[in-house]
Amino acid sequence: MSLLSDPTTNYKAYKNKKLQIDTYFLSLAQSDLSGYNTCPMANKFIAKENNPKKSNCSHVCVGSRGNAQIFPDIMQARIKKTIRFFEDRQNFMNELVTEIAKAIIKSDKKGIKPTFRLNSYSDIRWESIKVDKFGGNTIYELFPNVEFYDYTKLKNRNIPNGYHTTYSHWGDWNATKRAMARGQNVAMVFDKRDELPKTFMGRVVVDGDKTDLRTPQNDGENVIVGLRAKMSKAKIDEMLKEKNTFIVKC
Repeated sequence: MSLLSDPTTNYKAYKNKKLQIDTYFLSLAQSDLSGYNTCPMANKFIAKENNPKKSNCSHVCVGSRGNAQIFPDIMQARIKKTIRFFEDRQNFMNELVTEIAKAIIKSDKKGIKPTFRLNSYSDIRWESIKVDKFGGNTIYELFPNVEFYDYTKLKNRNIPNGYHTTYSHWGDWNATKRAMARGQNVAMVFDKRDELPKTFMGRVVVDGDKTDLRTPQNDGENVIVGLRAKMSKAKIDEMLKEKNTFIVKC
């Protein structure tokens, strides 16, 4: 079972093909579906956690939709990979390094730029994971000339060069304002299913649904990455009533 998905099999990754970009996703099981929590800032779904200092995004996570909803084997594969990551960490990382190296060669042969998103539905601090077999280096130290990107709700991360993180607003406006003050791009899910606002909180809003590539070269700097709520209007209205909802009304 491969750890990385091919750029043509993931719907979000496929959007990047129009940019002549190959994006390889690592899709772990979100929240605590595997018995291990991969989203520290989200309330655990299976455990029915209800911590007001965490996001309720796990209840409507896109990781449970699409092909994972149609084909149960896909979610089971994600769960197996997640268990491996937590219980056999170094062998998992060895395999991940090998797959990244092969993916780079594959894209280079096509003349297409390779990129990687290791947190498809998770929020793991990959920058703090050392790979013993490869000199105790991190993924980013092993591949310094390759672009990686992710969304994150985690703060105080030591982000290395080549790793682009877009802060994901989850309802804590103070945390979001601090991310903006750091110059970080911020993703917001608006209560819209059609047109996004042109500006918000004094920043330009770029359409994050056109492609998945969250890099400054694609989105620009100091912007709001606007995303449309992928749910019914009734569900949007229900979530807007929550105190710390990640849905933004505009």
